[in-house]
Amino acid sequence: MEITNWDLVLDVGNSRTKAALFDHSGVKRWTTLHNGDVPALQQWLGRTSLLQVVVGSVAAPHPLWMDRLRELAPVLEVLGTTPTPLTSVYGTPSTLGVDRLANAVASATLFPGRPVLVIDAGTCITYDIVEADGTYVGGAISPGILLRAKAMHAYSARLPLVVPDEAPPLLGGTTEQSLASGIHHGIVGEIQGFIESLGYQRPRMAVVLAGGDGLRFARAMKSGIFAHPLLTLHGLHAILEHHRTLDHGFFAAG
Repeated sequence: MEITNWDLVLDVGNSRTKAALFDHSGVKRWTTLHNGDVPALQQWLGRTSLLQVVVGSVAAPHPLWMDRLRELAPVLEVLGTTPTPLTSVYGTPSTLGVDRLANAVASATLFPGRPVLVIDAGTCITYDIVEADGTYVGGAISPGILLRAKAMHAYSARLPLVVPDEAPPLLGGTTEQSLASGIHHGIVGEIQGFIESLGYQRPRMAVVLAGGDGLRFARAMKSGIFAHPLLTLHGLHAILEHHRTLDHGFFAAG
């Protein structure tokens, strides 16, 4: 049976792509693919007939991949300069990561009329603020789990490469445990510090955690933080919906 009028949303990371099909009610189904794997995408889509495609990428999309997508449906490639429902005062929009922009849009739709701190814990950890009036003001970027682990291994003579468990002990009894503790609990302390400092200035601030390690750190916080693993996909679709309301055309990149 062919399904029509669904949007394809693609969040392209450094090596993997999250793909989701949306209709007006939200996500219908989603998957993860290797970047540029057109046959796998075609197999996953099956007989789905697409209305539109929206792509957000932290890496340069492969030209053949983009050409194939344009054969499926009109494509909107979201950039840091792409218009969104938010007002942005970010000083360098041309270098703004698409994931940060999409996360800000999605978080604002989840908590309208409230300031929101969105934290994306992936390769890097990004912190972004949307004010209660819908203004995106920017944030901060720091290394994620693997970047911290690789940096300590690469720039020291004897420290091994470790991948911390989800809840390592605070005090390590071995070098490996000590590294794991420093990485994990260092990030927990960093997140808590940002929440405390930014929330002090913004009463009723909501906090949303996203990214591959988002749920891990949401559990570690043990508070009312909202974890949303598909936040970037929802933000990209919200940007596509916004472009449908614009007069100057739906699918021009940027």
